[in-house]
Amino acid sequence: MAGSRFVPNRQNIASFLRTPEMRALIERKTRAVAAAAASASEAGGQFRVDVETGEQRVRGAVMGDYSTNNPEVSRRALLRALDAARGVE
Repeated sequence: MAGSRFVPNRQNIASFLRTPEMRALIERKTRAVAAAAASASEAGGQFRVDVETGEQRVRGAVMGDYSTNNPEVSRRALLRALDAARGVE
């Protein structure tokens, strides 16, 4: 047993990370963060959600507050909203 080691199957991991179920999970989590950021925003709270399936994985992003020209307001709202993704399954 001392000589055994774990070798991940990268191809299967990558295919799992591109499944429709994973995309749905990422989309739910990013939408939850966007909604929490909009309610935490000091401005209008117009955040954009982008979910994309790439070669290796599904990627989700919440883009800044389009209702303000101040990037600091957008950053503060996004940082406050990050915990919203933890509660979403």
